Amino acid sequence: MITSGQFHDLLAGFSVGDAFGAGVEFQDRDWIRQNVDFTQFVNARNQIQIEDKRKALFTDNYRAWDYTDDTEMTVGLVKALMETSPFTEELLVRKWKEEYAAGIRAKGYGRNGHGSMGWYYRGEKSIEDIRNFQRDRPNPGNAPAMRAVPLGLLPDELINEYAATNARATHPNEMAIIASQLVARAATYLLILQGDPAKLIAYCRKVVPLNEAYENYLSTIDRLSAYENLTDSDFITLCGPQPIVPPYFLPGINGVPSDAKFTAGCVLYVLKYSQDAMDALRKSINLGGDVDSVASITTGILAGSKGLESIPDFMLEATEKIPGLQALSLPTNK
Repeated sequence: MITSGQFHDLLAGFSVGDAFGAGVEFQDRDWIRQNVDFTQFVNARNQIQIEDKRKALFTDNYRAWDYTDDTEMTVGLVKALMETSPFTEELLVRKWKEEYAAGIRAKGYGRNGHGSMGWYYRGEKSIEDIRNFQRDRPNPGNAPAMRAVPLGLLPDELINEYAATNARATHPNEMAIIASQLVARAATYLLILQGDPAKLIAYCRKVVPLNEAYENYLSTIDRLSAYENLTDSDFITLCGPQPIVPPYFLPGINGVPSDAKFTAGCVLYVLKYSQDAMDALRKSINLGGDVDSVASITTGILAGSKGLESIPDFMLEATEKIPGLQALSLPTNK
């Protein structure tokens, strides 16, 4: 069991990784490595290489150092765990909608970053429409993975079940369910079991029921060399075809696509080779692509296990604060 202080460090680190990553998400890996030195915030959202009519999705209602849907939905999940009622898909959707509405009340607008759930929040589609959209996609979105970290703090016998419920609430897709379980189990291994990071991927392969695609993928990335030695070929192994190709998002850039499997794999790989929260943040951002999701997960887990000391004060001070952070409780056996 981790302490309340560690849990709050986890959430604070999570929001830092999310907020810093949001400024440069969907930028090419090479561009990031040339333009981001982590001494200041870089806001390149208006440079995302997408048609002008869609660029507003990334720039409207966005302010530097805001956290995104990654943190918002993770907080909603924690609040669902704090409820005495059963942990269900319906409870999760209700808590996520409440967090979105709370953001509107506080900021005057809905938080930036929502993908298909934005359709639901805006009343354009029902939650069943969202589930049907994600159900059979070969490349489901990574929302179930990005919000799964707190589930790793539950009793062992609940983790896979609750992680599957988390995914099914919006993405009832086998690839998304496994991604959610992998991220939750990574949190368990490093925060609760305090395991050797070098053995993290092997542990996850043992405790998560993988399909053939995930088994082959994880066994392959576990054999990759250290982060600093990754080659162009290694990045293809880790992130999929480079530059990203349709239907994976965002096509045309080098980096992590907004995809459940590749997000989970990159998280496990970065955690395997990171020394502390700031090291995880750097490694996550330098992957390019959908970096805020990877950075929030890895920075949060290592902030919980190693503390916040490695993160510069300017990041901790500037990142949007999670409302009521101190009132959020550790997940318990429901």
